[in-house]
Amino acid sequence: MRKIAISLLASALLTLVWAGEPTDIDSLFRGKEYKPELSPSLRDTTNVSSLPAKTKEGKESKGNGYYVLQFEAVGDFDAAERRRAQISASTGYNIQVVFDAPFYKLRGGGWTSKKAADDKARELSAYNINALVVKLR
Repeated sequence: MRKIAISLLASALLTLVWAGEPTDIDSLFRGKEYKPELSPSLRDTTNVSSLPAKTKEGKESKGNGYYVLQFEAVGDFDAAERRRAQISASTGYNIQVVFDAPFYKLRGGGWTSKKAADDKARELSAYNINALVVKLR
């Protein structure tokens, strides 16, 4: 019995020596879960316009169109509302739920050039937030 206790103690000490630094799993158990920091440029709304630019005559300018980011398409309204809150918290965008049968589409942002919308989608993908650029007009 004593030999078993000594061998267990020795194996525990060797495990501690080999373990070294705590792993990510260890930090999760201590309540220090990983929370990525979003770049301040994701919350920058200076490039976001609510509507396409208009000319002096009041007509819309002949731009490329109006582009938004579509984050998801969900079949259930309650699930769409939950995801809207999560995506809004992680991106800082005001997310709209648009019903386009049979899905509730979660969209946010707004740009007058496709390049600017693509740049934001690429920047969000670095934080594992997938978005699709959609042209509205």
